Formats: sequence, C-alpha cells, structure tokens
Amino acid sequence: MATTEATTETVGGLLPAVPGTPQNGGGVEREFTVKARSQRQQIVRRFFHDKVGMTGLVIFVLLLAFGFLGPLVQGVDYATQNSNAQSVPPGTAGYLLGSDAIGRDVMAGIMTGVQRSLFIVLLFVAIAFPLGLLVGALAGYFGRWVDSLLMRFVDLILTVPLLVVLIVVASNFPGSRTPLGVGVILGLFGWLDLARIVRSQFLSLREKEYVEAAHAMGASNSRIIFKHLIPNTLGSLIVWTTLAAATAITLEAALTYLGFGVNGANQTSLGRLVSDGVQAASTRPWLFYFPGLALIIIVLAINLIGDGIRDAFDPSNRRVRA
Repeated sequence: MATTEATTETVGGLLPAVPGTPQNGGGVEREFTVKARSQRQQIVRRFFHDKVGMTGLVIFVLLLAFGFLGPLVQGVDYATQNSNAQSVPPGTAGYLLGSDAIGRDVMAGIMTGVQRSLFIVLLFVAIAFPLGLLVGALAGYFGRWVDSLLMRFVDLILTVPLLVVLIVVASNFPGSRTPLGVGVILGLFGWLDLARIVRSQFLSLREKEYVEAAHAMGASNSRIIFKHLIPNTLGSLIVWTTLAAATAITLEAALTYLGFGVNGANQTSLGRLVSDGVQAASTRPWLFYFPGLALIIIVLAINLIGDGIRDAFDPSNRRVRA
C-alpha cells in the first residue's frame, strides 16, 4: 500500500530554512548586529556633528596655529624695534598689519598677545577649577553646617562685583601686573560660580539609588565623591570651563584697559594691545582694531565650543542619532 512519508524535502528539492545554518543553494546567512555606543562615544559623536561647536573648534585651532606657529614662520620678535618703520600702515613691505609708534610689528604683537592670553586662561582654569570643584563638592555632599558655612562665604564675595574685587587686589599688589600675576588673581576669585553649580549638582545626585547602594556597601565618602558623583557632573564642569575661559579673557582685557592688568616692559596680551591702541584709534586705527578683532574672535570661538559641548552633553538633543 502506498504511503506518504513526511520528509524534509519540499517542492523543488529544497530544505526549509533553519536559523543559523546556510542554505543548500550556497547562500550566505546575513546577520545584522547593532554595536552599542558608550555614553562617551555618543557625546563625541554629537559634538562632531554639531556645526556650531565644530566651527568654534576650527577657528580656535587656527588661532592656536597663528599664535604659536606664526612666529616661527614670520621670524619677527615683537620686542624688536625699527626706527625706520614707525607707525607704518598695513600692507607696507615687511609689515602686513602695520607697526606701532616705536616700530614694532603689529602682527607679531597679536601673535604674542594670543600666546599670553591663552596662558592666562590656562592658569585661570588650573586654579579656579579645583577650588570651585572642592568647595562645591563639600557643600553639596555633606550639607548642613558645611554647606551653610561655605555658601555664605561664597555669597559674601559675590555681593561685590568681580571686576571691583579684581581691581582692589591688583591695586594692592603692583607686582602682579604680569600674565602670571593676572592669571593667578583671576583664578583665585573666578571659582565662585563653579562652586554653586557643583553644589546644586551634588545636592541632587547624592539622593540617587547608586549613591545609597555605595553607602550600604561601605564605600568611603571620598570614593563616592570621586568615583560616582564627579563623573556625573562632568558635562557641567566642561561647559563651565569653556565659558569661563572666554570670560577670563574679557576680564583680563577690562583690567588692562583700566590700568590694573598686564603692564610693564616686554609684557603684552590682547587686552594690553587693545588698551595701547585706544588712544591712537582715530589716527592709526590698525593699532586698535586688529588686536580688538583677534580678541573678539578668540572669545567667540571659545563660546561656540562651549555651546557645542553643552548640546553634546544634553541627552534630549536628538539632532544627531546616537
């Protein structure tokens, strides 16, 4: 009697597809996998796809090249004086941006000014960042009398405008009117806003479940602060650093313009160049407008970078797929 047996053959002699095995016809199995990106990779990806941030970064890199590599290409020292080329206008042979009243090259001065201004910013961040982070972390984490004591001290200093405080300090220490001295003064009094930002972040983060779990497992306060809390405030810290750096350049220029900033022989910065060129703005405008333009560009570039970083750390930013 004819019977029908169940076999694995189908019409056409093909076997049914079995997951994970190639077909008899020699077809290649295709697997689609999605590689998860870490939070750091997502932040970097969002930043590099942010047009504003990348524009600022490109401008800033070009300024760095102009300030630090330009003197090597040009080969002219700003301190060099040429009595035969005093107050020559821009475009004169050997003086692309003109010269000042004693024959110094304006372009060489701007290059040196960019170096000194960035040195002031670096010194400012190196001093203000750890101070603000320490005070804000202690106040926000421990709270109670520690918070009250530290924050009342911060509020007391903030009652006086920062520029006034800087002028008073600089006037009592005339020897500090150098790029090093100005950077130290800015750093010693520029951490107050950061302390308040870190404090507010810590007040929120210390109530999270992972902090309570760390406490339950016997983790020390220092480990919780440095291992769990500070990494979670990193976005705010980086944004503050970029924006405060631009503010430091502006404050240095204001101090110098008022006579309490960078001063002395062979001492210069962008603020000093702008201050020196104010009196000659009507007769020799290149002495004022070129350094002023460089100052505006460097502040703008840093602010654009800060905006890009802020957007990159914003988890609600969906303009770029993570």
